[in-house]
Amino acid sequence: MEDKDLYKLFLSVAEHPGQNTEDTRKVFSILVRSTLRYRDQMLKTSGTVVTVEDVRTVLGWLVDSFSSGQLPVTENKLRLDLLKVWLDELKPFR
Repeated sequence: MEDKDLYKLFLSVAEHPGQNTEDTRKVFSILVRSTLRYRDQMLKTSGTVVTVEDVRTVLGWLVDSFSSGQLPVTENKLRLDLLKVWLDELKPFR
């Protein structure tokens, strides 16, 4: 996944003007930074590529997991680990 693809994905989520608040910008900044860090770590340590589809899937899980405190049932460790990274990074927003 290229940096530009990730930025495009997060920007498409944030297109609604009513959602353009300081907290929203902070959250997206955290998500982008932590995703890029995770992507680079996965590529370096295991040669695994994090795809846009991986990020889209995890974005779909994020709100439910954040509000419920439950992780989705999945065998996809890469996606589940990315979700855990995000949830850990977003703890201050709970």
